[in-house]
Amino acid sequence: MKSFRWIYVKYSMLMCFTVALLSFIIFLVSVHPFVPVQEMIETFLLVIGLSLSIGATVGISISLYINKPLHQMSHFLSEVERGNTPHLPTDRMFKEFKALETSIVNLSEKTAEQSLMMQRKTNEYAEEKQHIEEAAVAVERGRLARELHDSVSQQLFAMSMMSAALHAGMPDEEPLKANMAKLEHMAVQAQSEMRALLLHLRPIQLEGKQLVVGIRELLTELSAKQNLDVRWQLDDLAFERGVEDHLFRILQEAISNTLRHAKASKLEISLKRSDPLAMMRIFDNGIGFNKDDRKVGSYGLESMKERAEEIGGTLKIMSLKGTGTQIEIKIPLKR
Repeated sequence: MKSFRWIYVKYSMLMCFTVALLSFIIFLVSVHPFVPVQEMIETFLLVIGLSLSIGATVGISISLYINKPLHQMSHFLSEVERGNTPHLPTDRMFKEFKALETSIVNLSEKTAEQSLMMQRKTNEYAEEKQHIEEAAVAVERGRLARELHDSVSQQLFAMSMMSAALHAGMPDEEPLKANMAKLEHMAVQAQSEMRALLLHLRPIQLEGKQLVVGIRELLTELSAKQNLDVRWQLDDLAFERGVEDHLFRILQEAISNTLRHAKASKLEISLKRSDPLAMMRIFDNGIGFNKDDRKVGSYGLESMKERAEEIGGTLKIMSLKGTGTQIEIKIPLKR
């Protein structure tokens, strides 16, 4: 592979040799024809040596002068190859190099813009895919809830009614009366568990309703279907749609945990303004739990905390065994 330095030296020496040779021929024509041959040979060799030396010196000097910006250009391209966009030097001695580096920088910036565009497209595709999956999950949850309500829930209700009637119709001395009482209790408990499961399977979204309206409908239905003293106090607060969906889902998860695990007789929900915050409070007088224990429902609690953090809020859980459970969610109000 040829080098620029060798090309500069070769052509400089060739040029100087040609000039020296022409000058020597002109000198021979113009001087006396009877100059001794020995003297002409010595003069010729001296001229040739000087011309080659001068040509080599000039070639090396030019190569050093040109190779310096070439090395800088090589370093510049290496930085671009690493993904960096180096600043253009302002002391370029050749405008051709300056134009070339400007073109390279523009190409590098366009490549970076295309990479960012591809990343944005990938993120948009991932978000769209996630939304589609969430919508599909919500539809499937709703379908399962309807099917369970229309089949299993109705059968459990019929079972509880029949066991209650059989238990009431048995005489006190009947040996199976105690077992029938247990069966009645188990049927009622299974029906309560099914209602909690149906509540948990409801779609996450409010389906176009405002948060306060959705909470009232949910609690009204809950108090009608559950043997539970449900009380609520709700200020007329409005949030953005995403915030309302997360708050409603947190409330659903908390009520589901209460129905399945708390064995509570009373449930209180409040949503109040406390500038600059809005606070939702959920309290039950159930058996409570130790927060350090990783038992059933811990995943739901972590999910509630994550939802609260996603909307810029905080979630605090206060519970001890035998004292009930209280959950507080604080959300900054938008000014």
